Amino acid sequence: MQNRKSHFAICFAIIAGAIAGLPGGPRANSASLLDACRTPDAGVCAIYVTGRLGGDPSFDRVENLPALAQRIAGTGPADVLILGEAHDNPHHHKVRAALVAPPAIVMEHLRADQQAGLAAFNALQSGAAPAATVADFKSKVDWANGGWDKYPIEPLLEAVVASRATLYAGDPQRDLIRTIAKQGPAVLSEADRSRLALDKPLGTALDTASAAEIEASHCGMLPKTAIPSMAFAQRFRDANLADATLQAVANHGRAILLTGNNHARTDRGAPWYLRARAPDGKVVSVVLVEVESGQNDPETYVPRDPEGKPAADYLIFTPAIQREDPCKAFEK
Repeated sequence: MQNRKSHFAICFAIIAGAIAGLPGGPRANSASLLDACRTPDAGVCAIYVTGRLGGDPSFDRVENLPALAQRIAGTGPADVLILGEAHDNPHHHKVRAALVAPPAIVMEHLRADQQAGLAAFNALQSGAAPAATVADFKSKVDWANGGWDKYPIEPLLEAVVASRATLYAGDPQRDLIRTIAKQGPAVLSEADRSRLALDKPLGTALDTASAAEIEASHCGMLPKTAIPSMAFAQRFRDANLADATLQAVANHGRAILLTGNNHARTDRGAPWYLRARAPDGKVVSVVLVEVESGQNDPETYVPRDPEGKPAADYLIFTPAIQREDPCKAFEK
């Protein structure tokens, strides 16, 4: 890809310096991808560019995290950098801790009903007296009751707070999400649906893919009649993440969005709504994925749209973690 000036160039030059000491994993070909991730503390096993941004079909290896930062900075002006995650994977939070930077960070991990506490924390951060701490952050936003304490997110919080970036809540309030998941679009006013671009259809193929994903994530146990409203609730969350990110960009010129990998998808996640509302803006999506046993071809991990095109710009491979079968809960 050709190098071009980027609004993120200075930001990522700083990031590259900050993360120069973080291991980038062994430089190996795709056949050894699994071996590169066998060590639990491997952190970053490999990084690849999907070619989505420039329409380049090549699937190139990126040497390490500093090289990734330089690559992103060199692909043209960017308004939004999205960093995905699997919520329960500690590697993902540690890797993203090395990538967060000012001036603005939007977090799925914060809800609209925490806004008052978040405003108080941002005011504390902007003061001249000693820097705020993670304890200050947790106290101000009532973190203990937010539902994220069960995840190994502490390294990310430490980096977010240390960055002194202005923070934005990305998720809607929980009770509203639940109501929409039960009742569907009618819960929202026509004006709100229009403002959030929820009046624009995703299209049959993307609607079908979203519904199939929701059904699979619930192990096929959902009533068919429940799926459309749950799919709309997912759209509502994506649209709100985009809305908060657009506010951050309007206030600061650029922003980083921290969210789950599904929300980071460029085909139907938050980027879809960013494009719908700000078609001239540029969004870069980095998805963090776990290497699976026996699956050594990195291209098989690329999230794809219904036409088979990449639905992310960069992949960062990390070790997998052990999990219980989520479908066991549906068997009870």
